[in-house]
Amino acid sequence: MGRRKKSSTTHDMEVDQSEATSSGAEALYTDDDTLYLEEETVTNTYDREYESLDIDAYTEKIKVEIINEIDEHVNNKPVKGLNLEFDLIHVDAPIANALRRILIAEVPTMAIEKVYLYQNTTCLQDEVLCHRLGLLPIYADPNKFKFPSKPFVPANEEGVDPDEEPAGNPEENLIFKVQVKCTKKKNPPENSTDPTALYENAVVYTDAFEWIPLGDQINEFGRDPPRMVHKDIIVVKMRPGHELEASCHCVKGIGRDHAKFSPVATASYRLLPMIKLKKNITGEQAERLQKCFSDGVIALYEEKGTVVAKVADARKDTCSRNVFRFDDLKELVEMKRKKDHFIFSVESTGAMKSHELVVEACHVMQKKIETLKEALKAKLGVH
Repeated sequence: MGRRKKSSTTHDMEVDQSEATSSGAEALYTDDDTLYLEEETVTNTYDREYESLDIDAYTEKIKVEIINEIDEHVNNKPVKGLNLEFDLIHVDAPIANALRRILIAEVPTMAIEKVYLYQNTTCLQDEVLCHRLGLLPIYADPNKFKFPSKPFVPANEEGVDPDEEPAGNPEENLIFKVQVKCTKKKNPPENSTDPTALYENAVVYTDAFEWIPLGDQINEFGRDPPRMVHKDIIVVKMRPGHELEASCHCVKGIGRDHAKFSPVATASYRLLPMIKLKKNITGEQAERLQKCFSDGVIALYEEKGTVVAKVADARKDTCSRNVFRFDDLKELVEMKRKKDHFIFSVESTGAMKSHELVVEACHVMQKKIETLKEALKAKLGVH
């Protein structure tokens, strides 16, 4: 895409009632920093070019603004910080994307790696059940554990798993056990067809799992013991005669190895929307304009008996460009996005709070940079 030329840059940089950015954002954006949304194209998409880069000056401009940290109810109790929205300002897209990818794939967590099944007469096959158990989010601080030092289950001479369950390493493993059996209730309600009213343990939830401390873990984690993040996740449904007995061994890992280790349900970003109304839009046009955008983007006010449209909060816009469907409106609206203003949304699975995950992701990125720096020094012979 070629660079879009503008006849007046000074006017474009002004922020008034017709152009809205996020709260606290400064109107210091140049034309090179702006991405333009048109009816069928997006222009000015190239990255900025640096003839020389002053690292100190670049990093001084970077801003992080916490917009919202939403509480969620887990097991009927409010848990703070599972959802986080923050703005990362004045960075290039590769840096923002690296942070997103590290959040998804390289921040470690604990997850079930090996399941020792002693009894499974449920309707789920062993492999399906074990895979399901592996995806259960576990509340435990991964920083207090080491990565596995050797293959988790050594093979015997015949090349198959050993017959006996290993004891587990307190520095590397967590162990959860589950043992439930479905039986008929003695005095079920008459004419009831509800399995939970007719049978004991008709549904196995994650609250059936019991943490088995190893070594000195009871002293280290006793006040805040490891557990399943949610107690009400359905593991399997059973009927009389069905039985499940298993020992689940957890290890530390990263999402790059398996999705079960990913600490986020979602980690995404979008560019800050910027909407400008080129002239006053009133009456029926104003009402139609409001319907073209997401809720809360366009507000309608009454001035001298006439309905007038104003940009209320451009941040809420999803940039659907529905306004370009109307010939009488599309020339009255300018839609842009700020190329170095990223709106991040991070939702934790519950093992750690979202802001802790972002900090951990920054630490991982720093280690990667240091590793690359040392490799380059070694390659160039610089000490």
